[in-house]
Amino acid sequence: AVVSTQSGHYGRGSKIVTFIDLAGYQKYFKTTVFGLTGFNPDYAALVVNSKKGPVGTFREHLGLSVALGIKSFVCITKIDGTSPHLIRRCKQQLEILAKSSAVRRPVFHVNNLAEAEKAAVLINERTPVFAVSSVTGENLALLQHFLSRLNPVLSQSESAEAFKAASRFSIDGVLEINGTGIVLTGLVTRGIIREEDVLFLGPYEDRSYQSVRIASIHCNRLPRRLAKCGQTVSLAFHSLEKVPRKGMVLQDQEYEMYCVEEFVADVKILQHASSSKIKKGFEATVFIDNIRQNVQIVEMNVEVSTGESAEVKFKFLQNPDVIYKGAVLFFRNGRTKGWGTVKDFVKLPAKVESEVVMATVPSIICEL
Repeated sequence: AVVSTQSGHYGRGSKIVTFIDLAGYQKYFKTTVFGLTGFNPDYAALVVNSKKGPVGTFREHLGLSVALGIKSFVCITKIDGTSPHLIRRCKQQLEILAKSSAVRRPVFHVNNLAEAEKAAVLINERTPVFAVSSVTGENLALLQHFLSRLNPVLSQSESAEAFKAASRFSIDGVLEINGTGIVLTGLVTRGIIREEDVLFLGPYEDRSYQSVRIASIHCNRLPRRLAKCGQTVSLAFHSLEKVPRKGMVLQDQEYEMYCVEEFVADVKILQHASSSKIKKGFEATVFIDNIRQNVQIVEMNVEVSTGESAEVKFKFLQNPDVIYKGAVLFFRNGRTKGWGTVKDFVKLPAKVESEVVMATVPSIICEL
């Protein structure tokens, strides 16, 4: 969930909570990882079936939220058709997981409005747990009250700074619409984007950035004159000479134009099924912000296995990309999973193509 304190958007609401529905099945795990790293939500709501308990992908999603530093709360569902014994067993299993050395956020069971209010304050230290039923509506009011009391992770001063900054947009989708051309979907990470703004799109495979002019903006299927930091929108352009891809950025000229092919990160292995250790030459899929790309280990200070840490130098195998120091990354290859933070990288110079060709683009409505 992404929490915003902007008012005046919907009636008299003083707070907007945006939900991002991510996949729960194991086969779509990479989609879930991309959603958490690309959209950078404030909180994660983990749903567990009261009949089955916290098994399977629930444990992976809990570990993923912990690794990415996203505070989570748990919703135990279907309690209307589950015996009290199974519900108690599910809660006990959650208590054991939350107290483990990997999580260290004891559960906080919410049974009334006062506890829901308190849970929103203690979410950084505790794991709120709600037992709900969508059939009877039991305890849904407690969950709604809890959500209404959650605050954005960013402070007011940090949010104000992000709004005042030069505009930057991360791309997570590329669409081609007949009669309109290419439309980019993604998240406004900094600043404000307006119609007719000239921004720079890149880096392409040849390490270049192309200047483009915004033709139209749509948010929640409605046309907008501007898009603010934190909003997910779709953008159409007057002209695009090259076809962009997911993972690229659209940014103001105030930002440095560069790209990265190799970077150093401090990583920790969460799981490694093989008896052999991870060593130089190991390949995996890495997730950094809106980037999802294959990488290869070209250097590392020590070979590692489950639970061990190392300083690793990765190389992008497909395209150069833009990353930032301190960014959290997650990588996987089959059952091998790990996470870390970007420590250092070498900025490669990029070419800047500054011509903007004007053309008429019809207004569109793009459903995200």
